[in-house]
Amino acid sequence: MKLNKTLILAMISIGLTGCAKVLPLDYDNYNGSDAATLYVLNREGNVGTIYLGSYTMNSKDNCYDMSDRYELDSNVFQAKGNIIVSKVKPDVLYSVSQINSSGRFIQSTNSSLIPEAGKYYYIVSGNKAVQVPSDFVPDASVNSDEIVNKYSNNPVRYWNVNKICSRPFWKIG
Repeated sequence: MKLNKTLILAMISIGLTGCAKVLPLDYDNYNGSDAATLYVLNREGNVGTIYLGSYTMNSKDNCYDMSDRYELDSNVFQAKGNIIVSKVKPDVLYSVSQINSSGRFIQSTNSSLIPEAGKYYYIVSGNKAVQVPSDFVPDASVNSDEIVNKYSNNPVRYWNVNKICSRPFWKIG
């Protein structure tokens, strides 16, 4: 009986260690003078969570491994619509992901970018990030498609978010 309890405790410990790496923390803004600014739209009516993840290239498997994942915003009930402002480190491979829950369906969307020092970006998960001017005033009630179209010619560096490495949860970390 003691062996069973020890085995169960060991399995729970291993499981919790794996979960600690998978479950996101709240994001703390990067405070360097070279910070880039992200304006992330949480659309009105969204139910789900928006994440900011950083990635590194895994040359062996030719895919991108997640380094960190942080929660930017989460809604159990329909969101009223808001803009999340985050300061991030430049030249890092980031993904803004959103897991939406609508009834019986769960949908996940991703947008990638590699921000440059001192630049400003507007992101709606599932769409391309666009670089906006420093005097841009984000507003959740403005049509996001209009903003994306208006600034779509501004240069933005991306990475292939479709090549995120797929790993079983026990191999994460």
